[in-house]
Amino acid sequence: MCFAIIFGLVLSISKLYGPSFAKFFASAYIEVYRGTPLLIQLYILYYGLPNIGITLSPVTAAIAGLGMNYAAYEAEIYRAGIEAIPGGQMEAALALGMSKHLIIRRIILPQAVKIAIPPITNDFIALFKDSSLVSIIAMVELTKTYNILAASTLRFFELGLIVAILYFCMSYPLSILARKLEERLKYKR
Repeated sequence: MCFAIIFGLVLSISKLYGPSFAKFFASAYIEVYRGTPLLIQLYILYYGLPNIGITLSPVTAAIAGLGMNYAAYEAEIYRAGIEAIPGGQMEAALALGMSKHLIIRRIILPQAVKIAIPPITNDFIALFKDSSLVSIIAMVELTKTYNILAASTLRFFELGLIVAILYFCMSYPLSILARKLEERLKYKR
C-alpha cells in the first residue's frame, strides 16, 4: 500500500499538472491498469517476464503487482480530491507570488488528502483482501493454505468459513481505524 500511495500520488500530479508527455503516460497507465484484471497482471509479472529475461521472486512479484495495480486507483482518488479543491485557491496563491509547486504541496494536497482518506482506507482493505490472489504465483498465504488443506481433507465449507472469519478479523480493525480517522478529520474541519 505504501508503494501504491506514493506512486499513485506521482501519477495523479503528473496527470493534472505535468507536461503533455507525463499527462499522456499517467493517463495511459491508469487506464491500462484499471482496465485489466489484477490476476492477469500478476501472471504477466511472475510467469511472463521470465520469457524476456526478467525473473522476480514470488514476494517481489506480489508486492509489485498489487502496488502497481492499486497505484492506478489511488491516482484517481487523489485526482478527485485535488479537483474538489476550488480553483480560486490556486489563483489566490499564484496572485500572492507562490510557485505552482509550493501551492500544490502546501495548499492543495493537504486539503485533498482529507477528502481522499475515506476511499484510500477502503482501498487498503480491498488490497488486503486482494492479497489472496498472490496464491497463483506460488506464494503460500492464507488462501493457498486453505486450498491445500481443503483439497486434502475435503472440508471445503468448514475451512472456507474459518478463512473468511480470519480475513474478517484482520480487516475489521482496519475499518474501525478508518472510521476513527474520518471522525478525527471531520472534527478538525
